[in-house]
Amino acid sequence: VSKFYYLRVADWEQTYHPEWNEVRILEFATKMNNESNHMVKQLVGKAWVTEKDLQIAMRTVKQRFVIGLMNNMEESIHRFNIVMGIDESDEENKKCMDQFFGHGVVKKNSNPHPKVEEGCPAWEALA
Repeated sequence: VSKFYYLRVADWEQTYHPEWNEVRILEFATKMNNESNHMVKQLVGKAWVTEKDLQIAMRTVKQRFVIGLMNNMEESIHRFNIVMGIDESDEENKKCMDQFFGHGVVKKNSNPHPKVEEGCPAWEALA
């Protein structure tokens, strides 16, 4: 969902799609989104994937990734910083985090868009 709304406005991206401004999320999800199993394909390096490939991809993620949640971004970044040994008390790092999360100012890493409610047709098409 975020990618759909982001690429409607991100004219600096090679994959910018201003024509998507005329498209509703349900139409995108049901007629235009062709990213089936994208992450599994990337993780196993194949164009076509099987259930076994899914298991391999899941094992890779479990062993090699630190996972964060979009709806809890600040906590996720804090976890990443711990894993990577980034000192959040350092003034330069504090400044970066404040700029990123908008503490006292407008967020710089934000693209507001309508939410897609769980269970709605667009949610089901994208899930």
